[in-house]
Amino acid sequence: MTRVLAFVLSALAFALLPETAVAQRRGGIQGFIQGPIEAGLRVGRDFENHAWSAGALARIPVGQRLELRPSADAFFPKQGKTGWQANGDADVMFGPGGTVYGGGGIALVHLDGDKTRTGYNLFFGLIGAPAEARSKVFLEFRWTFVNDTSPFRLVAGFTRRIGG
Repeated sequence: MTRVLAFVLSALAFALLPETAVAQRRGGIQGFIQGPIEAGLRVGRDFENHAWSAGALARIPVGQRLELRPSADAFFPKQGKTGWQANGDADVMFGPGGTVYGGGGIALVHLDGDKTRTGYNLFFGLIGAPAEARSKVFLEFRWTFVNDTSPFRLVAGFTRRIGG
């Protein structure tokens, strides 16, 4: 439980980090990043494993419509031990004003005290704000494929611009 609390506190600090600190830190990769970085928090429900989740994410634009989306979530099942998942995802923005996105990536999954397993994610989502908004809400539909399972998770959250 201490690890979960540390994770949640770290995610909250990251999401609320002053933008001047972020701007100073990313000076060396300025040419790689194509717009303001966003960070946020999310909650979700894994319907196959009957677990709630809470986590944090970052949105790093690296092209006109391409973003890197590192994220991590803690899982709180009705029965069993608390678990976690770390993701290295990328997405493509499309739709009017970039309000629809889809993508995928790698997943490291550690559930119910089992060993950490590698899998992959597929997802698509809707953003409830225009691209230039400082804060955005989103709804995401996500599948993680590990071994022979592919649980569906519905995720909702928000992001806030922290740079440029």
